Amino acid sequence: MEKYLVKIEFRYYDAPETEDGSTSKNKILTIGIYDTFEVACKNGNNLLEVLESKFELHQFPNGTKAPRERFSKNGGSFGSKKTLVTNLAYLKTPFAFYATIETLECSPINEAIENVVSASKRYINYKNNNN
Repeated sequence: MEKYLVKIEFRYYDAPETEDGSTSKNKILTIGIYDTFEVACKNGNNLLEVLESKFELHQFPNGTKAPRERFSKNGGSFGSKKTLVTNLAYLKTPFAFYATIETLECSPINEAIENVVSASKRYINYKNNNN
C-alpha cells in the first residue's frame, strides 16, 4: 500500500550557536501523510499558497514574473508527476526551500523480509551465472 508524505526543507544561515562556528542550518517540516497523491497535491499546494502570500514571485530580467508552481499528476518532466518545488526561479525568499511529495511504501514486515531475501537470492544467482 502506498502513502504520500508532504514535507518542506528550509536551508538558511543563522548566527553560530556552537564553537565550530557553523552558520548553515536546515529545518525539515512534515506537512502530512496522505492516502492518495491527489490529496497530497492539494495539501502541498496549500503550503505553496502560504509561501506565495509571504514572498514575491521571482521577476526575470525581461520583466516577466515566474509562474506559480504547483504539485500535480502530470506537470513534471515528460508529463510525469510533479513532486518537487523549489524557490529557484519561483519565489524571492531569503532562504532556499525544497517542498516534496515522497511516495511511502507501507507493507507488513514479513512481506518486506520475504521480498528482500528473494532479491538477495536472485542477486547471488545472477553473480554465479555471470562470472
